[in-house]
Amino acid sequence: MPNLMRNMGQPVEIWTRDGRVHRGVMDGADPPRGVFMRDRFGRRRFFAFVFIAAFFVRRRRIF
Repeated sequence: MPNLMRNMGQPVEIWTRDGRVHRGVMDGADPPRGVFMRDRFGRRRFFAFVFIAAFFVRRRRIF
């Protein structure tokens, strides 16, 4: 949990188990449920932890 909260507001990549890559800014985390992220279109998305295969923090601008 502290590792996720430290990355709030940072650009991230989330890889889902089906192989899709989603890029955006981390908006929040709820440990029992999942991660909230804003993409470049301003939409807020939710990713449940059971469907996340990998979570990467991107240090460079991704948009």
